[in-house]
This record gives sequence, structure tokens and C-alpha cells, in this order.
Amino acid sequence: MRRTSASYIDVTIPAGRPVRRLKGIRCHRAGLLPRDLSIHNGIPCTTVSRILLELATKFADETVAAAANEAVILEIFDMREMEDLLARSKGQRGIRRLRRTLEKGDLSGENVLKSGLEKRFSDLCADHGLPKPEINRWLLLGDEYHQVDFLWRAERVVIEVDSKRYHQTGWKLARDARRDELLSVHGYSHDRVPEDLLRDKPMNALEMVRELLRGSRPHSPRVR
Repeated sequence: MRRTSASYIDVTIPAGRPVRRLKGIRCHRAGLLPRDLSIHNGIPCTTVSRILLELATKFADETVAAAANEAVILEIFDMREMEDLLARSKGQRGIRRLRRTLEKGDLSGENVLKSGLEKRFSDLCADHGLPKPEINRWLLLGDEYHQVDFLWRAERVVIEVDSKRYHQTGWKLARDARRDELLSVHGYSHDRVPEDLLRDKPMNALEMVRELLRGSRPHSPRVR
């Protein structure tokens, strides 16, 4: 995940295990749990998430971000694994840098529309001169990753477009409610554009977004 010209190999071993000094090997002790370990080519290795935390103890934000980005490109970044690490690593060295880096990051790898409803909303924004949003991005909110439909990162604004068919299940409603709660806690203005509003009153939907981008209206739950 990170290019290096170092002449040695870093090895992390569980705390309390004796160390044999070997040329070209630099050992570090750490309190590793079984879930911090994975097997690669038959060799016990720390997980990608644990490696990123170790890098964050020694290197600047840019290096950690480059390693995380490479992990995403290689498709070895596991968001659930990272959530678990963040939740149980409070106070550890490097955790603040790792969290700060991930909060700035973009793990989607794509910026694509997933539905006709999203395309309709995207076209509406573009046709009326709104700043171009990021689409279907993953945000780290506290210890949890949540995907959002439309993100204006600089303005800290999130818009969800709601299809009745997709958002009416109990599990999805609960997940949406949790994401909305965390967005508010972490300073994002957010709202929902229901399918019927976008179809019947698109200019009302557009004005909703404009108000959020201007910062003139804080989020408040609404029913339409």
C-alpha cells in the first residue's frame, strides 16, 4: 500500500513474545487481537485497517491518505473492519490522525448515478447552475461509514433522493434514520427529496437545495 526505499522489514509481534534480532528486520510489539490479524500467502499479517493505524503513528496525513487510497484501489479496504477498529481504539497513538485522514477521504472509487431518479435530480441541479455535487459517496461519521446520494463537501450539505419502493423497508428506514442522526451530529445540513416532489414540483426541490447551500435553513425533519 505504500512504496518504500527502506532496507528493512517492519514486523509487528504480540506484546510479551520474545524477539530474536535478525538483520533487516525491525520488530514492534503491540497488543494485537485475533481480529487484527489476517493470513496472506500463508503468512500471519496485520489487517489493512491495523496497518493504516500503525502508519498513522509514524507518518503525516498525506502518507496515510495515500496508503488508504491505494487500499481502496486494490479493493482490500474493508469499511466494516475499519469501523470496528475505530470504535475500540480510542486513545491509542495515531487514531486521531487516522480518523482525520479518513474523514477527508473518498472511498467510493466512483462518482456515478445509480438510478433514473438520481439522474433526474442531478440534471435539475446542473440545468439551474448549482455547484456540481459528488454522487454516492461514503462518509465516515464518527465510527461508522454511511453512503450518501449527493454531497457538497465544502458546504457540508447532503441530499438524499427517496424512491418509495427502495426506502419503505424497516431495515432501510432504520439505517436512514441512523445516518441522518450522525449527519446532524457531525455538522452536515441535510434533507430528503421525495420521488413525488421531484416529479410534481421540481422547483420546490431545487429551492430546498439552494437554501441548504446558502446555509440559510438548518435541517429539520419534514413530512410531505
